[in-house]
Amino acid sequence: MGTSNTPGFLISAMWVSIFSFKEMIRRRRLLVMSIVMLIPPMMVLLWRFFDPGISATSLLDSLMSIIYVHFMVAIVSLAFGLSAIGEIVDDGTVVYYWTRPMRREAIYLGRLFSAQIVSSVLLVISIVICFLVMTIGNSSVLSMEMVKLYVSACVVLLVGSMAYTAIFAAVGTVLKKPMLPALIFAFWWESISSHAPMKLQELTVACHLRNLLSEPSAESSKGGISWLEGFLKPADPPSNTESFLVIMAVIASTTIIGAVLMNRKEIFK
Repeated sequence: MGTSNTPGFLISAMWVSIFSFKEMIRRRRLLVMSIVMLIPPMMVLLWRFFDPGISATSLLDSLMSIIYVHFMVAIVSLAFGLSAIGEIVDDGTVVYYWTRPMRREAIYLGRLFSAQIVSSVLLVISIVICFLVMTIGNSSVLSMEMVKLYVSACVVLLVGSMAYTAIFAAVGTVLKKPMLPALIFAFWWESISSHAPMKLQELTVACHLRNLLSEPSAESSKGGISWLEGFLKPADPPSNTESFLVIMAVIASTTIIGAVLMNRKEIFK
C-alpha cells in the first residue's frame, strides 16, 4: 500500500480515540462506574443531614486522601484501562484495527487516551457533585483554603486517572488475564506500600497523589478527621514539583512500554 494513502500518526490516533470514545460510553461498564462514583457525594449528603461537627475543608481533604486516591481513582482507571486494549483483543476487534493503514502505536495511544478521558471525566464529575452538595445553601463553608483544596483535588484526580489508566492499559496489553495482577497492584501494593515507612511509599503513585493535595490548616482540621492525612503522609515527603514530575514520568514510561508491547503483540485465535 502506498505511503500517500497512510494517514499521519496523530490523525490515526485521533481517529481511533474518537471511535473508541463513542464505543466506551455505550458500555454497561460506564453505568456501573457512574453509580460507584456517587458514593462520595452520598457521604457528603449524609454530612449535610447529620452535621457531625466536621468542617467542610476537613471532609473534602479526607475524602480525597482516603476515598478518592486509594479507591475511586484506582477502580475507575482499572475498569477502563484494562479494557482499552484487552477488550478489543478478546472480542477480535483488534484485527479490524490492524487491517487499517495505521501504525499500532497510534491504535494504542488512541485507545488509551479515550480511556483516560472517560475515567477523568467520571472522577471530576464526582468531586464537582461533592463540592456542590457541600456548598449549595451552605455558602458559609466556603473559604480560600477550601477552594484551593478543591482545585488541587481536581488536578490530582486528572493526573491520577491518567497515570493509573496508563499503567492498567499496559498491563492489559501484555497479560491475557490481567484482572488479578491489576487488583493486587491497585489494592495491595498501592494501598499498603503507600503507607510504608521511609522511602518505600515513594515508589507508589498513591503517595505522590496525596502529596499533591494542599495541606489543610490547623483551624480547618479542628473536630475533623484530617489528622489521618498526617498519619498517611511520609515524615519528609517530596516536594509537590517532585511528585508531579514522578507522576508525569510514570504516565510517559508506561505509555511508551504499552505502545511497544502493542507493536509486538501477536494474536492467536
